[in-house]
Amino acid sequence: MDDQSMKTITTEVEKELLQIIIDNLDQAKMTVEEAQAVAKEFLTLLPLQDKKDLLDKLYKLSQDHSETKGMYLKFAKPYEEEDRLKKLELMSQHIKNGQIENALAVAKGTPQPA
Repeated sequence: MDDQSMKTITTEVEKELLQIIIDNLDQAKMTVEEAQAVAKEFLTLLPLQDKKDLLDKLYKLSQDHSETKGMYLKFAKPYEEEDRLKKLELMSQHIKNGQIENALAVAKGTPQPA
């Protein structure tokens, strides 16, 4: 993934986290100190390398701070759908080429036979 795409995604994640913090502060579900802790922990996760790295880091953040679980799910769903579509396309190519074993390996998520 190119740098510009990751910068765009990082900005989206930052805005989403900021909105979560603001909402939780407004609703008194979080103290200022807790908000600062979440923000500091998020900053330690930067820079984000790619979508997988993003999801891994957001998952960890959501485990430590339950208020960010929705943010993880928001970003995980499109990534998982993209991954699913890539696998389906790869499986289709293998089937068209008569490489059924390779298609099955992709479906199972195992390394493809040589």
